[in-house]
Amino acid sequence: MAEFDDYIEYSLEVSRQDASPVRVLQDASGATRCGVGSTVWDAGLVLAKYLDRQTADQQLDLAGKTVLELGSGTGLVGITIAKLHPSSTVVLTDKSSLVPLLQRNATLNNAVNASAECLDWCDVEHWNNRWNENKPDLILVSDGIWDKDLHGPLADTLAQLAGANTRVLVAYETRKFAEEAEFIALWSRRFRFRDIKPEDQHPVMQSEDIFLFDGALK
Repeated sequence: MAEFDDYIEYSLEVSRQDASPVRVLQDASGATRCGVGSTVWDAGLVLAKYLDRQTADQQLDLAGKTVLELGSGTGLVGITIAKLHPSSTVVLTDKSSLVPLLQRNATLNNAVNASAECLDWCDVEHWNNRWNENKPDLILVSDGIWDKDLHGPLADTLAQLAGANTRVLVAYETRKFAEEAEFIALWSRRFRFRDIKPEDQHPVMQSEDIFLFDGALK
């Protein structure tokens, strides 16, 4: 598609033998109309490889399950799940300007089990209605707390869309510790969670500046 002619391709290997690498188009500078969401960020890579390791170790089975990614950006994390678990249903979401990129990247990977839609964290009522009876089994968020103004909307969105059996994985790169601690405190009002230790992450794709949390509703 001509609108992505100036984008570059990023490739991520996965451990599943019959799966080709995950390929996504990105604007590494974040200077296009899609902004920083069109860039592959390190927290997403760490989360994707954690999910890859969990799959390889047979600790993650998403056959027939529904996965919802919030703030998908390029779709790298969600598409990784779609390729590792082809019988799952993956819904990639972000602001409207990023939906064409998400659709393009899903097509690039032949991820027929992945779809892309707009989800505004400040207006999730229609999504809440959609997921009212069939809650997602897994919600993914990577680098979604870099903007303090979105902390409340994200926490509310997670609370509205998660069900009693929904697992929530949050990954972020620390930039402003005090502000990030405020989000964690806000999130903890309705969720219980634990941090994922380095020894449980991918042995290479991890960083002391990137934190992973595994949570669920209280």
